[in-house]
Amino acid sequence: MNLEKPARYVLRYLFSEYKKGPSVIYPINEIVRKFGVDPVVLSDYLLDKGWIRERWIYAGDDVACRITIKGIERIDRVYFRDKVDQIISGIASAGSSRALLEILEFNIEEYAIASDFVNQLASMGLVKIQNPDNTITVELTDAGRKYYEKKMG
Repeated sequence: MNLEKPARYVLRYLFSEYKKGPSVIYPINEIVRKFGVDPVVLSDYLLDKGWIRERWIYAGDDVACRITIKGIERIDRVYFRDKVDQIISGIASAGSSRALLEILEFNIEEYAIASDFVNQLASMGLVKIQNPDNTITVELTDAGRKYYEKKMG
């Protein structure tokens, strides 16, 4: 069974909801059933690809989850690149490290999304996350500096 088409639809739905409430898990059964696909099977596929997280399976095989940054990249590369560039540029403009809220220009509404992206950038080796004085500070790694120089260069 080809799960790519229902996976795209679910990821688009999860991404649109993520932008409204990035810390919430969302049910996917209604979308999945339109394709005649088992929601648990599709969620297994999405988990294996690294496109969702925090999957919950409830009674009756109702499934709820959150999209990952890899899932966002899969369906909207421009949004992904723009956020990465915003964060990397925000750090580089301050030298080599900066408080997360300063990168966001104190826009607290974007905090959860930026936090997810910063964690993804850390897993890619582009930044290091530090927590001095209870402030999340993000520092560019050598790979992050190279990325910035190449992008802006």
